[in-house]
Amino acid sequence: MRFGKPVEKKAAVPEEVARLLPAASPSTSTSDTGGLLAETCAQDSDGKVLAPRSCFVQVQYHSVQNWGGRHENEDRVMNFPDELQQSDCRLGFHMVGVLDGHDTEIASDMVSSRLPIEVGRRLKQGSSVVEAYTSAMAELENQLKALHSSAGTCVLGCTIAGRSLWCANLGDCRACLVSLAVPDSSTGTSSAPAAMKPKVEKAIWMSIDHKASSETERVRIQRAGGQVHDGRVEGLEPSRTLGDFDVKAQTAPGVISIVPEVRRHDFVPNGATPAQAVLVCATDGVWDVLSVQDVCNLVIARKEICKLQTEMAAESPNADKQVLKLLAEDLVQFSIAKGSRDDCTAITAFISVPGEDARGPGGLRRNESL
Repeated sequence: MRFGKPVEKKAAVPEEVARLLPAASPSTSTSDTGGLLAETCAQDSDGKVLAPRSCFVQVQYHSVQNWGGRHENEDRVMNFPDELQQSDCRLGFHMVGVLDGHDTEIASDMVSSRLPIEVGRRLKQGSSVVEAYTSAMAELENQLKALHSSAGTCVLGCTIAGRSLWCANLGDCRACLVSLAVPDSSTGTSSAPAAMKPKVEKAIWMSIDHKASSETERVRIQRAGGQVHDGRVEGLEPSRTLGDFDVKAQTAPGVISIVPEVRRHDFVPNGATPAQAVLVCATDGVWDVLSVQDVCNLVIARKEICKLQTEMAAESPNADKQVLKLLAEDLVQFSIAKGSRDDCTAITAFISVPGEDARGPGGLRRNESL
């Protein structure tokens, strides 16, 4: 196992939970919401659209089969850059995430390959992020039915666009955003020496687990006509999944929900300053044994992240993302060392959000592709 150097014990990292967005309404049309552009763009005093620059994203992951080889690795990852273009406005967006399959990898394999495409198509048609994920997951549930399989999967998908991050969650995969201080030297305007290690400012939970044992999910399940026994519904612990039709056939509709919770975090709402963060998405094999402090300690221990911060802030086309691979390995291997007995998968995304830049003709800010 290769970990970064241990760090001295520090005060607990501040934690917060990202804002939960209202669920999509079946009666809401895309023309009412304005879609992703409306969610990320602003207007100046003359009413001209000001689209934020695309943020810069680098992604790596690591995955290990469950302890004991009881079955093949049923975890999957998503990493999909895309772009939305409307008239003279172009906005890059990036989708990443993890899936935890069960009863074979059939469901996690199919959903991981199709969900980014389905969500991206809806965003380009004008859906909001909440609408896009909710509708796409309903569509994939129908496609899974056609496979006549009992396989199921938890799903966690994140969309990064402009100066915002959204996370749509079904089940007990989890996403944590580790906010980093942007080094002064990364802007090229300071003579201060480069930072020796990354400075973590806070940790933001982008999702909350959906388990039958949680109080909020237990209440929802009972209202839908289901019952929880020993923290499970008909033997199933996650209370929101795609697939699992053998369990869903034994319960009332909606007891095992396919409706995701979507949370949003805005990095720098006014756009005046840059922001940087590491997004960690992992399956429950990791989160069963790692705390947020463990994650932050592993980030701090990887001093090579400072070099990546500088390169990403300078918008270098050749930024070295190898440290993200090492960090993903750290997260997985540390989970195994701490006793995890499940498939362990972690995807690490470095997000660099530029500050205010010059606007193009007509008030539109030109956007680079991811």
